[in-house]
Amino acid sequence: MNYQKFNSNTGWTDDETPWPRVMQALSHFSYHASHGQFVLCDLQGGVYANAVCLTDPVILSRTKMYGVTDLGPMGISTFFANHTCNEFCKAKWTKPADQNRYYRAQAGTSMMR
Repeated sequence: MNYQKFNSNTGWTDDETPWPRVMQALSHFSYHASHGQFVLCDLQGGVYANAVCLTDPVILSRTKMYGVTDLGPMGISTFFANHTCNEFCKAKWTKPADQNRYYRAQAGTSMMR
């Protein structure tokens, strides 16, 4: 098993290999499936031969209800400002109207009070 960071709560991603691209699509899908209320992100975990075990993800929400790593609506906008759809995303998946960058994309997890 190898540990790998796939994306962050500010939209940073390592998309050089397939797993990070899958995780970016999962983050995008979480927004679509929640009708624009949440983004599952800051994805990392153990990479096995045919699977990934995710550990301690972050949820970005419209109401900042998930603690200091939940960057709220500005975090959701920043995530999508940095997101590029890939072969695992579906064209019909929704995106926010506001896709401005409010935070600098960085590999580490950002926290706000």
